[in-house]
Amino acid sequence: MISPPLGPLAALPDHVEPLKRFRILLLVSSINSFTQRVYSYLHYLGFEQVSIQLATSDEDMLNAAEGWDADIVLCPFLTKKLPESIYSRWITLVVHPGPPGDAGPSSLDWVLMGDDGSIADSSEALDVLLNKSIVDRGPTQRSHWGTICFQANEELDGGAVWAWEQYALPPIGSITKAGLYQNQHSIGAISATIHALIRVYEQTAGAGLPKSDWLKATPKSEWSTHCVSLRQPFLGGSTTDRPLLQSTKRRPIFEVHTAEDILRILNASDSQPGSMLNSLTANSKSSLFAYGAHVHADVSTIPASLYVSLGYESFSEIPNGKIIATRQGAIFIKTRQVPGRTAAGIWITHGRVPRGKDKPIDPKIPMVDAIRAAGHGAALDGVREWEQNTWTERIGEWQEVYVKSIEDDGGIAQLVYWNFYNGAFTTTNCQYLLRALQWATAPKRGNVKILALMGGHYFSNGIALNTIENASSPGRETWDNISAIDDIVSFLVGDISTEVPAFLENVQPLSQRGIVTVACVRGNAAAGGVALAAACDVVLAGRNVVLNPSYRGMGLHGSELHSYSYLKRCGPVHAATLLRAMKPLNTAIAHQWGLVDIEIGSSHQTLAEAEPLFVNSVLTILNSPAEHVSSPESTFRCAPWCRPSQFTDIDPSKSLVGVLCESKISNYTSKRDFPPLLHYRNEELSQMLLDSFHPIRSNRYHSRRYKFIRKTKASSTPARYMIHNAQATPDEEDTREFDDAPGWVRGEEWGFVDLPTPKSLETSESTRIDIFNDGTLDSPAEERATQDETPVHSSTTRVEHASGIGAENGADLSHVPPEMPRKSSEVPTLIPSALIDDHAHAHAHPSPAMSSSSSGEGPLPTTPMMDIPPTKSAHSASSLSPSRNGRLQISGSSSPASPSKRLSLFRNTSSTSSSSPRGDHVPPLPISASSKGGQKQTVVSGKQMIDQFGNVQSIHTQSQSQSTKGPKEREKKGTFRIIKKKVKNALRSLNGGESSSTSTAIKTTQPKSHGSLSGGNDLTTSKSISSNSSNSRSITMTRSKSSTNTPSAISKKGISSDDYNFRIKDQKEPSRENGTCEWPCLVTGGEEEGEGEAEAEANEGPTSGKSTSLVPVRVVQQAS
Repeated sequence: MISPPLGPLAALPDHVEPLKRFRILLLVSSINSFTQRVYSYLHYLGFEQVSIQLATSDEDMLNAAEGWDADIVLCPFLTKKLPESIYSRWITLVVHPGPPGDAGPSSLDWVLMGDDGSIADSSEALDVLLNKSIVDRGPTQRSHWGTICFQANEELDGGAVWAWEQYALPPIGSITKAGLYQNQHSIGAISATIHALIRVYEQTAGAGLPKSDWLKATPKSEWSTHCVSLRQPFLGGSTTDRPLLQSTKRRPIFEVHTAEDILRILNASDSQPGSMLNSLTANSKSSLFAYGAHVHADVSTIPASLYVSLGYESFSEIPNGKIIATRQGAIFIKTRQVPGRTAAGIWITHGRVPRGKDKPIDPKIPMVDAIRAAGHGAALDGVREWEQNTWTERIGEWQEVYVKSIEDDGGIAQLVYWNFYNGAFTTTNCQYLLRALQWATAPKRGNVKILALMGGHYFSNGIALNTIENASSPGRETWDNISAIDDIVSFLVGDISTEVPAFLENVQPLSQRGIVTVACVRGNAAAGGVALAAACDVVLAGRNVVLNPSYRGMGLHGSELHSYSYLKRCGPVHAATLLRAMKPLNTAIAHQWGLVDIEIGSSHQTLAEAEPLFVNSVLTILNSPAEHVSSPESTFRCAPWCRPSQFTDIDPSKSLVGVLCESKISNYTSKRDFPPLLHYRNEELSQMLLDSFHPIRSNRYHSRRYKFIRKTKASSTPARYMIHNAQATPDEEDTREFDDAPGWVRGEEWGFVDLPTPKSLETSESTRIDIFNDGTLDSPAEERATQDETPVHSSTTRVEHASGIGAENGADLSHVPPEMPRKSSEVPTLIPSALIDDHAHAHAHPSPAMSSSSSGEGPLPTTPMMDIPPTKSAHSASSLSPSRNGRLQISGSSSPASPSKRLSLFRNTSSTSSSSPRGDHVPPLPISASSKGGQKQTVVSGKQMIDQFGNVQSIHTQSQSQSTKGPKEREKKGTFRIIKKKVKNALRSLNGGESSSTSTAIKTTQPKSHGSLSGGNDLTTSKSISSNSSNSRSITMTRSKSSTNTPSAISKKGISSDDYNFRIKDQKEPSRENGTCEWPCLVTGGEEEGEGEAEAEANEGPTSGKSTSLVPVRVVQQAS
């Protein structure tokens, strides 16, 4: 059974198939994490028309619904009251975090404060919760909480309930409001939302009602009394209306509250609106918002020197509420003590200075800085820094970073955890984490084989914009921050080169020490956090995770070596989409593109529930023999730079970790086809310097960061989300001009930070990803170059249009709207999912050993901004469960009776049936053929496809387009191609074999290298036409004949840019024997460049503005 990302269903039930064509308008206050989850999940299910409108004004919301004639209005995150003009005309579903019977804007706040509903009067209940300690009155907590999806009406939060869910509530104090929202609430809410949509359809169009009567439809009574999953009434006790819980009323009273009380109060307010601390000194009347609370349990572990230096002889003498230590910007406060029942004190990591009403809010910053900014610096007089004295986990103590060591069969896996506030990495955080990573892998730790990045509530959201916004020089802090996080990435990728960052000079890379890096993406990740994960050798990601890899919406180019990792992992077109689209990504798409190697768990598992699965997966990699990856049936995946190029290269007796490291060393040395990774880093940092300091370009970043951090109300909705407004002007970030830096002279940007221009900038510009690369070709010559080879297999699959779906159930299909035109900011998939499914299952995931690109850039699966659901490939279908011996298994391919106990991560699941009682199989998208102008066209769902510019495009198969030509014409054309190819080969021979690819290369001469070992070869930038893109840039190098550059010598001394010259020279033609490809490709991360269909897709690919040929991807047979 397919395990879907983000939601409970892998596919809509057959009887509600027309629901996919409904126009779903999302009205939201902001595109927050849950809105992104809903948006991505609906696209995963195949919803064709999902549009977003920010609640900027009642007029804007009404215009969006009215102008588009929406079928359903859905409000996953709306903090303002809906106007009657909307809910009186459209069925409007609102998601509310609370079970039926609960109402009010502070539902999660009340329940996390400990409100169990036993006190009906809200004022009395609040008095108990805030003014009495749990050690005096006893703890209170509900067993369950819930979330509903109801129909909006004139009564706030009082409409008819279409669906609701409930979940077990974690212990009070163990989770923050943000943590509950992103885990338990989001899991329940997405289930309630999709079931509500299905039920609305069943009661309206599915029941044959005309659209004019849809508002008369009512939900069944049992839908409001029994939850979706358990089919039971609410288990958490009586519910009642509770009022807004204001931040000014959430003040810890240090003489009354224990550390556990303060933890409860702060967690119930985190991350919004925050709890208030009273003035810490008499110097200022300013209060402070407080965030990030952590209990320190044991008094005996507190160094006496901390309070003795403050004038106290014993811990008991310290007044409650006194700051007695700091750590990494956090403060430690002594709290009320009840012997044997309470903790010693509370850590508070972050604070915010309040501002007047209607003023932009201040950023959240480390609490030490906030205290000084509020005028309370005297409270820190004499307070010492309490350094964390160990990286190993200490139960009962707050550690922002800690390491768990797991030893098994002589090998050690080092699991590094961190919990940086809101997933943001400050400069100090980055330096701290790097120290932990270096400590965890030091030779003193023993036989370390795996370095696993475990993250925390978030994996990472990249650099810390709040801290940057608060800095006296935001540009300089941005530079320090991005350089610090780049240091982490440079350490992880471990280049084998003489050109490395200064701190890595004379440091042996991890791969040469036999250590594999594994990213365990358990929480959401965004921007640089996604690139941080992608830099690891293996990326594991939970199916409950939302990824948003783009930097561009914040006006940043980004770094973290993404131009290397994204390009190698995903190829140029997908890498460009990751950076350009600025939309959320689910793990199914990320897995298909190669950004994620292995999906873990299920969408209904919380962070805590999924952790054992990640740990067991790491241990499985640690203990697995190489034979598991050398088998043609293996589905294990890893980064291209760790992947063996041939099955025959693998010694089955070796460990999997050993093979991955050996392959990485080989790809970094003797098989290297890319410059030193420092070149990528410097090129990215050059762009970041422009973003930070250029007098014109920096405005885009600084202004956007200001509005984001200070919560300035948006005046409009990003055009990329507004499908309902096809005439919307593209946003400036959707244009090439957004990157302009007028007057800039390349290299001078390093002067902004008083650094010399790196020599690598002479050639590194070609390492950048062209984010506007959509796979199309620019010139007729380039187009012809992709037509030289005839594909081995040119048959196509045709699926007849299933027009009867829904009609036999009495559904009224007359209202189903046609698909709206797309805008230039969107990149649709033009290949029908039926064909993608055929190839995904027939040739699913060629052996990892045979390709150094995870995606191969074949038919593009659907992205969140595209209009066809992604292929549910067999590999993605596997689900995780513990085996009998306690080890993790990814099931889905093997039968329950299978005798094998090893992780089915290594099994081929292509033969597995995806059918299930729940109807999780996604039926192929109906397509039909029509004729126009003598040329056959493929119509998807009865419509022509729309390209990214909103133009109607015909779609035809190669066999169909050639069917109008007679046999003689086709024979003549084939003969001409053969002659043309022979002439080209002869010309290449006369030119010394300078081009081995059938692609057209455009060479721009650069100054000669002064340090080339080959005697001053020309430095040229080569812009080559890959199998998918005319715009993607590549660097092709020639190895020196010098004896010092033999594979063994290179692996010892490392590689430098002088070991290569940037010309196409001595590059061997890829071997075509036995259908194998024996050389990696820089541009695509090892795609089979030059293979027939790959080239054809570059000309007429899925994202081309031209008519698209539905040609199957050539099958690259696996070596036996």
